[in-house]
Amino acid sequence: MKAGKKQRQNKASPEQLVKVFARKAERGRRTGRRVQKLVDDYFAAPSRRDGADRRRAEDLTCVRVTFKHLIDATGWERRKDLDENLRRDASALVTTTCHGNTPFPTLMQHATKLRGRVNKCGKARNARKLIAGCKPLRLELPLGHTVERLHTLERLASAGRALGNCAKDNGYGLHRELRERHADFYLIREAGDPVALLQASVGSGEITEFLGKSNTTPKLPRKVLVTMLRNLQLNGDNVAASLQQGAHSIFVTGGADVDQPNFRSHDGTVKLWRGTRLIVVSERREWSSFRWEDETWEATDGSAQWRLDGLMTPYPEVASLACTAADPQAGPAA
Repeated sequence: MKAGKKQRQNKASPEQLVKVFARKAERGRRTGRRVQKLVDDYFAAPSRRDGADRRRAEDLTCVRVTFKHLIDATGWERRKDLDENLRRDASALVTTTCHGNTPFPTLMQHATKLRGRVNKCGKARNARKLIAGCKPLRLELPLGHTVERLHTLERLASAGRALGNCAKDNGYGLHRELRERHADFYLIREAGDPVALLQASVGSGEITEFLGKSNTTPKLPRKVLVTMLRNLQLNGDNVAASLQQGAHSIFVTGGADVDQPNFRSHDGTVKLWRGTRLIVVSERREWSSFRWEDETWEATDGSAQWRLDGLMTPYPEVASLACTAADPQAGPAA
């Protein structure tokens, strides 16, 4: 409804609204007279009159709101995009109102309830619409896994319900993130069953959330993670679900081979891979990654360790590799 028309309806008198309803209802010439009597009887109650015996403003507002619902119902009964039950109930409400045998307070309750159902139906319909700029995508992954981009709000909510996390509704703004195209969401399945939900920034490709059932950290095989992140062109360095499996961007982009570390301790408990301003460390199967920023090594959010210098003292080779990674122009490490 246009703003001007809506404002006029909010200021219209009950008599004017009765005429609009009668014209749109198309239930016969006596409709207006019957409905007007219902309104007159409603305002005849002393509790709905003020000290000057005028209709109370609060009750006038309630009548205007009810007529908005009733007038809209004359359109709902013809709308093909509404559920058949809603169309039938809208038609029944319009017909009942036109007969003039049901007290106006009862019509108020029925009209309000029907409005709520129509609004709920509209939200469900909007949730099924394809998000603009979010194309459907489904990829087969190793070991019986698949990943699919969630391209409607309905699919995002369904994934949230299946995994028992906050994506089931918009309580944390995730639906808004998808609708406004700030984030993409991907559902990972194993043998058809949902096992993880991934959220990534549309602009940077950085993964911001990677959650399993009930917000636990998913344990996906490295082969699955590497294949998925490489095909989706996403960076998972900042989430524990990727780091704990060693699926860092350095491996996904081909900057390093996970089976050929640049450094391995004598007992095999520490492994290190060097990239350009990037260090990845596996220490007793716990993963960490560090980026060279502002002349210091900063751990990414998902890292098990937060400092790199603790490895430099027992392992001088780590210090040498870190220097080379920080300044690639200095040449290869000794």
